[in-house]
Amino acid sequence: MKRTYLNTLSKLTLIAAVISITSCKEKNGMAPEYMPDMYRSPAVEPYVDYGELRGQQGDESLKNKMTAKQPVKGTIPRGFQPYAYQNNFEDYEKAGVNLKNPISYSEDIEKEGKELYGMFCIHCHGTTGQGDGSLVEREKFPPLPVKFAPGLAISEGKMFHTITYGKGLMGSHASQLTQEERWKIIHYIRAGFMEEKPNTTVVDSVIVEQVIEEVAKATETE
Repeated sequence: MKRTYLNTLSKLTLIAAVISITSCKEKNGMAPEYMPDMYRSPAVEPYVDYGELRGQQGDESLKNKMTAKQPVKGTIPRGFQPYAYQNNFEDYEKAGVNLKNPISYSEDIEKEGKELYGMFCIHCHGTTGQGDGSLVEREKFPPLPVKFAPGLAISEGKMFHTITYGKGLMGSHASQLTQEERWKIIHYIRAGFMEEKPNTTVVDSVIVEQVIEEVAKATETE
């Protein structure tokens, strides 16, 4: 009796397995996907009218998707801080005179700056800021002329301007680093390599006013 029951159970299990394997295949022999959009998320690019790309220009549901809408002219993202200086030598000098680090120094800020330096700067500038990073050692770049050492005559504003626009062989890092992150890196470089006394107070309001004036001038000339 027990053996008969086990044989029947084994047969039923085998039949169920065969049915489950064969019934889940589609005509092309592939198993159907459950919620394929979660398995392969569709790539969506900003400011793209997918209705036009798919030949459905009249489909408002595609045309009016949020990803297809351009920002209103003259608006800026929430929290965005305009940078008033242009990518030229004259404004490089102006930034060196006018800009001061607006972030109050602390050990935590320096630690964050060190982490960012390790991700974006160490490959060229090296672990000690002497311009001997891995890319330089492998001769992908020539030895860097700037060495972050005590006595280096470069202001915070010039450093910020350089990170923003790039200088020489160094490219712009504005798309990778926010303004706040750039200032944190500068804190780390100046405190850790240049041995300068860090700024522990917030930026003077006069500097902010100067930036606002520069932005207004730039807007008027457009």
